[in-house]
Amino acid sequence: MTQTQQQRLSAILLFLMVLLVDFYLNISVDLQFSIWGVGYTIIKLAVFYINYQWLHPRLLTKKKYAWWVLGVVALVLGAISLRYLVEEILYLRWFGYHNYFDGTTLGFYYKDNYLRFGTWVIVGSVIRFTQQWFVLREQQRELEKQRLTAEVSFLKSQINPHFLFNTLNSIYSLSYQHNEKAPEAILKLSEIMRYMLYDTEDKQAPLDKEIRYLHNFVELQKLRFNNNMYADILVEGEVAGQLIAPLLLIAFVENAFKHGVLDDPNDPVMIQLTVNGLQLQLYVQNRINHHVKDQTGGIGIANIKRRLALLYPGKHTLHIENKDDYYICELNLQLA
Repeated sequence: MTQTQQQRLSAILLFLMVLLVDFYLNISVDLQFSIWGVGYTIIKLAVFYINYQWLHPRLLTKKKYAWWVLGVVALVLGAISLRYLVEEILYLRWFGYHNYFDGTTLGFYYKDNYLRFGTWVIVGSVIRFTQQWFVLREQQRELEKQRLTAEVSFLKSQINPHFLFNTLNSIYSLSYQHNEKAPEAILKLSEIMRYMLYDTEDKQAPLDKEIRYLHNFVELQKLRFNNNMYADILVEGEVAGQLIAPLLLIAFVENAFKHGVLDDPNDPVMIQLTVNGLQLQLYVQNRINHHVKDQTGGIGIANIKRRLALLYPGKHTLHIENKDDYYICELNLQLA
């Protein structure tokens, strides 16, 4: 069943529900089923459906207010005239009785009936407006969802190409020198590229793969600096079976390499990741390098803050500070 068919069905069911209430109230008053009630009910249904299906969507929705008013007036007058023809002329001729008292003028008849039918015009428009509001809200939610998905995909795609170019140059140098570490470097780069291209297509990736990606990144950085770069990665807790938004943690590690002192074995870059149930804590600390900075772009802290806000609203805290010549990032994240 299409969405349009569902809307029509729900409108008719709602109308019938209201009609049953109206019918029950009429019966409870006079306790007698009147034959003219059948014709009256059919005409009310026609008024409701014509406005709901034709006048409202073709005129009122398109802001043709004057035409809609004229259409409603014509519809109500036509319904009153039809009821008068059926109940006051045809029923009198066929069955010998009519609905209204003898002597009822045509003016009084129209005056007494315009609200009866006008009410069902209003009911039809209210139902149509309500349905349109729900449909519009759902469309807005879907558009917002698509926008957020596109934004997250864009933010995720902003991986530092400088790292890739430098790594390829390092591998080229190793290969040119016939260094035995060249195959290992190629393998690690292959794992990184495979993870970035194939394992990050879903909204979440296994946490152990994300951590493996960080290890490969650090190892390749060491190869770039001929092992004259010092960084420690410490992982605590059970990471198997946990899921995380892909490429979420690399920004903090990359930022440490970008701005930190890397060649001091007594003060290495510290990367500590702790998992306690569904709680993840990432702690990254590096001594600030005031002399040499990598000015090329990367994912960036501003980028990762935006991704965290989109992907983990109300489920994360991020604390960043400069303390005693050290740059410290601490992320606490609820994985599910």
